[in-house]
Amino acid sequence: MNEVLQDRWDVEVKIEDANNLRYSKKVILIIKNHSPYIRKFEVGTKSINFRDQYSALKFRIYYNLISPVVIPIDKYRKEKVEILIPKVNSSPDDNIILYVKNLDKNEEKEIKIYV
Repeated sequence: MNEVLQDRWDVEVKIEDANNLRYSKKVILIIKNHSPYIRKFEVGTKSINFRDQYSALKFRIYYNLISPVVIPIDKYRKEKVEILIPKVNSSPDDNIILYVKNLDKNEEKEIKIYV
């Protein structure tokens, strides 16, 4: 019986209430590694888009994922990354764009979250 090994990975996004005075939302990224070859992933923020510059500055002060994080994930495993979104005065089109990058194959997936 010959099985072809699949070289793939997925990202699932869950958004929950943070139940905190400083943070409004908790974004949970679940990275699933379905490959025996891929081992390293990078999670970071691609851009923060706010119309009001004061709200953008306040957001950046409390936001907990400004610099990228490299996460090793063993084959056939999954890993959770929690990102806290601070409470700020925002307009409906204010958003942040997160990315998850597979460092072994140089593939990237983007996640857009409205604040």
